[in-house]
Order: sequence, then C-alpha cells, then structure tokens
Amino acid sequence: MGNDKAYNKPVYNELIRVSNLYYSNCSLSDLLDYLAGVSGFTFILTDAGFHPAAARLAFSSHRNTFAASDHAFGEIPPLQISLLSPACEPEYDTAEFSVSGETVVCKVLPLPNYSYYLCIDKKIELTDSRFLAIVENALPFLALTLDKETAFTAAGFSNNFYAPFLQVLHSSSSKTPDEIRNICNIYNFNPDLKRVCMTLQLQDSEDNEDELRELISRLRNYLTADKYFLVYNHNFASVFLLYPYKDQDLDIITKSYVLSNNLYKELESRFSLRIGISSAHFGAETIALSFEESFKSIKVQKQLNLLNCASSYFEQSIYHILNIPELKDFRKLSRDIISPLIEYDANNDTNFFETLQQYFHNSFNIQKTARALYIHRNTLTYRLQHIKELLKFDFDFEHNTDALFTLYLCICVYQLGYHKDFTS
Repeated sequence: MGNDKAYNKPVYNELIRVSNLYYSNCSLSDLLDYLAGVSGFTFILTDAGFHPAAARLAFSSHRNTFAASDHAFGEIPPLQISLLSPACEPEYDTAEFSVSGETVVCKVLPLPNYSYYLCIDKKIELTDSRFLAIVENALPFLALTLDKETAFTAAGFSNNFYAPFLQVLHSSSSKTPDEIRNICNIYNFNPDLKRVCMTLQLQDSEDNEDELRELISRLRNYLTADKYFLVYNHNFASVFLLYPYKDQDLDIITKSYVLSNNLYKELESRFSLRIGISSAHFGAETIALSFEESFKSIKVQKQLNLLNCASSYFEQSIYHILNIPELKDFRKLSRDIISPLIEYDANNDTNFFETLQQYFHNSFNIQKTARALYIHRNTLTYRLQHIKELLKFDFDFEHNTDALFTLYLCICVYQLGYHKDFTS
C-alpha cells in the first residue's frame, strides 16, 4: 500500500499543478505548454474531424522511466500537420499524422465534451504508465479551457484569450459593476477576495513572445503555494495575489512585498525586469485600480532612476501624491524653492543637494549622515550651514515643522524629475 502511494504521488502532484494552472487563469496555449513539458511527447489537438488546431513537438526521445521534470518542446503550426489515416471506427484509438514531413502514430484521447481529441505520440504507452495518467487527468481542464476560448471567440475576442479581462483593466469606467463581475465569473476570478496586484514588466523588449513565455513558466513554478490569478500581454505579466477578506491590509501588503522581492532575486539573473505591487483592494470596482497602481509603482522607480527592483505603491505614497496633475503649481513652487541649491551645485561642482537628501534620509542625525556621505561630521556641519544660507532656511525642528515638511516635498519633486520640465 505504501509503495502504491509513493508510485502515485507524482500523478497526484501533477493533478494539483494542472488544477492550480487552470484556476490561476491559464490560456489554451499555457495548458498545451504544460502538457508538452510534463509528458515529453509530441501531441496534436484536433477537432472532431481530426483537423489540427494546435500541436507541440517534443525534442527529447521517449523515456522508459518516470522523471518529474519539464522537457524541451516547440510549437508546430497546424499548417505543417496533415492527417494520414484517421481512427474511423469507435474501437480504433490511433491516428497517423505527418508532422513537418515525419510520420507520427498517435494514441487518440477524446476530451470529455467529445468536440476535440488530444492525439499524443503512441510511444507514451511504452513508458511508465504515470505519463499517460497525468495527460488523462489534464483532459477535463483542457476541455473547459477550450469552451472558455470558444465563448470569447463568439463574443468577438478572437485574438487574445486575456482580451476581455484586459479590457476591464484598461477601461473599467466604461463598464458597470455587474458587467465586470460577469467577466470575472467567466475567468473564475473572485473579485470579493482581498488582492494585491503584482506586475512584472520586462525592460529590454517591447514584445518578445519567447522571453515572456519563459517568464510566465518561471512565475507559475514559483507561485505554486500561493492563490493567484494571472494575466499577461506584450511585455508584462500581472499577478493578482488573493487573500481572505478578514486579513488586514497592511499584513497583505507586507506579505506581497516580501514575495515580490524574493521573486525578483529569483529572476534577476535571467531577466531585465521591474516589479511593482499595488495597495490592498477588494470588490469589482477596484480591479482596474489595483492594476494601475502596480504600473505607477514601476513608473516611480524609473522617475527616481532606481536600478531594476521590486517596489510597493504603498511605500511610495508621497511620490504618487506629487505625481497628481493637479499639483503642477506646487511642483513649480518646489522648483523655485530648491533651485538655488541645484544651481550652486552645478556652478561649483559641489554635492549640497545630496547632502540635504542624506540629512533627511538619516532623520537629521549628524553622525549617521556623515557616515553615509563618508565625510567628517565637522565637514557636514559646515555644509549644512552653507545650505541654510542658500535656501534661507533654518533646521529648527521645534518651531519650523511645516517648513521642514515643505522642504522634504521639494526634494521628492526634484527626485521625480520634474526639475527638467515644469511646463508639462
């Protein structure tokens, strides 16, 4: 009995994996990639008349032993596939195809709705039976995904599986809450769970399909223990991390931020990317807001000239406030306040602005600031005196709190890059 459990454990694990894949919002292409990677065999998805709809070509030869790992494969255009001999009778379960000029004898596996067949290289029967069991367990999810894509095609979204949901993300104001919920229901997305949107944006490519596909695969493998919903397009992937409604917002944001930082460290050696996470939200009306905040977090990274990293909208709050278009008059005022310091640095090859930044960053502590700047504390005291004279400002913490806050906002405005163009 114990041996049976050990034997069947990989099959059970893959059933959990394909289930999570489906419920995290995978497309038909994602599911086919999963089957190709886990089985290691060439297969062809056909309609009821054995007309090829999609296919994957395995690059590795068939194996006689079980190995729970992903295998190399490639996508085959249906035009390169032709049927040689179909399984015309119910008792026959094989079909022959010409795939890129080579004959492949396939075992025919009907999907539960009998509208499609998954025809997989018959050599799978010569290997460990668990390979076939894993593929058969995936058939119901494949049928459900096909039904979903068929519904999207009927609704006019024929080019992109994610198009209806992306439409919600980009133009939720034009849809009623009920319309948004209907779209969420199609994707099995529960809008009433608390969520944080984590967006990963590739930086060196606008639309690299192969790189994005690899990123999605790595992302899904990393998030196996998390409840999430994934959508991607062009050069980004957005993951809605889902949490129980009872969880506290700050706890959710902290968990998501830790996850995003760990994920960045996992991916940075392979991809040039930035990660931004939103605040915590729930409800159909805030789905687009979550998505927007994650991109705004990435925008602030770029404005601050930070190296690629992971960042949180919540922790950047002051910068997002200053980015509001209605505050352009304040940004102009900030330029006027801080410009004497900037101009002095430019004309005298000094770094008084950096000194002021570090002084605020280190909570006005002379010793910590001097250490951060690698200078003697007496040198720092001299610089601060010079800064006071240039800005006509006194660091009087007891009587000058409002002015200190204003000066801090001026520093933030400069960091965001608004000193370059105050007319926009």
